[in-house]
Amino acid sequence: MLTRRHLLAALGATGVAAGAAACSPSGSSSGSGSKDDEKTLTFRLWDEGAKAAYEESFAAFTKSSGWKVAIDVVPWGQYWNQLSLDVGSAEAADVYWMNSANYVQFQESGNLLNISEAVTENTDTWNKAVVDLYTRDGALWGVPQLWDSIALYYNKGLVEAAGIDPTQLRFDPTAPSDSLREAGRALTVDGAGKHPGDEGFAPDSRAQFGFNSQADRQAIIGPFLASNGATWETDDKFSFASPEGIAAFQYMADLVNVQQIAPSAADTNENGDFTRDLFTQGKLALFQSGPYNLANVAEGVGDSFEWAIAPMVAGPAGAKSLVHGVVAVGNARAEDDRKDAIAQLLTWLGSADGQRPLATKGVAFPANADAQGDFIAYWSGKGVDVQQFITATEDPTPADTGAKANAGLTAAIPIFQEIFIGRRTAADGVPAAQQAGNDAMK
Repeated sequence: MLTRRHLLAALGATGVAAGAAACSPSGSSSGSGSKDDEKTLTFRLWDEGAKAAYEESFAAFTKSSGWKVAIDVVPWGQYWNQLSLDVGSAEAADVYWMNSANYVQFQESGNLLNISEAVTENTDTWNKAVVDLYTRDGALWGVPQLWDSIALYYNKGLVEAAGIDPTQLRFDPTAPSDSLREAGRALTVDGAGKHPGDEGFAPDSRAQFGFNSQADRQAIIGPFLASNGATWETDDKFSFASPEGIAAFQYMADLVNVQQIAPSAADTNENGDFTRDLFTQGKLALFQSGPYNLANVAEGVGDSFEWAIAPMVAGPAGAKSLVHGVVAVGNARAEDDRKDAIAQLLTWLGSADGQRPLATKGVAFPANADAQGDFIAYWSGKGVDVQQFITATEDPTPADTGAKANAGLTAAIPIFQEIFIGRRTAADGVPAAQQAGNDAMK
């Protein structure tokens, strides 16, 4: 399955995992063929769950072009280390998946094909937020493949019993209370049936939680900061330690430690999927997350209760979803006699037909708008309306960019975790996280 860590680098509680190097495309056990084969191109990605969709797509490409495509799956924990090694030794795949937090370093080193020159078809059908994310120095550096945004999963039975309208939730750090805190209190219950603020409420015995505030860059931190008017980065440097950013961080941490409507950071810092699992178990009423968790939620919940998707929680600046996307990039250092075929494959990957298997199999929102209806139809067939994820892309806040964005976020996340667990105040921790992140990106 696609998870938040698969789409946006270093978003899990523990950041990017290091791992042993996987095989290069020419010797992979995940694919077949070799880039040394006369009519075989290589394609690398990090998610096993998307492999079948690409196999279907490439079968059609082979019929039309005569070029076979060998798929190489390198797990996320090994992907970036292995990619750097393969690029350095001229063993990189012809085409491979890339995310926004990593592409700049490869682009600046001259390793990526200029998509603005290599692909001329279907470009007006690509998701604009993804195109903007991968546009730098006046050119586009990847063919948009899939995208995600943020919305609010909710347990219908729990919110209806509490009289909560999940479509109207707002937060405001400057107000003594707001609809999110009020809803969270009504939806949080201890073992004796008491709510936060009730006399004798026992947080250690909570049987039900209201909301998933946690150190999650994509689903929580990014949207809350932007929705409170804060900016994540400016000119490839972190700038979130503004008054608005500090207030948003303290608000998020207080939902855990003061209002006690979110699970302890002792759990969520260690396991970024802890709250998702609580939701599927019927123990969390409101779960802010992305379409990368659609399959996980559907499979985890099964027939145990009804759930639906509402707009993400809005703040004083509105509802600002973090929108991210994955692109397919071309190997600029491939042999010259393969460049035309690589351009053909990239063109196919940008087409509706090339992306449609991602949609019809429910893998992810395809970045080509002409294939998007198939993804909507897939989930509609399962009784799930995914429109809120589409609406969330209309006024987004950008994902991480910059040549060393991964390094910066990896340095900042542990300090964010200290804030969420209550060991540091936001006034102290947020400027420290910004400094640590910017130092790591120098």
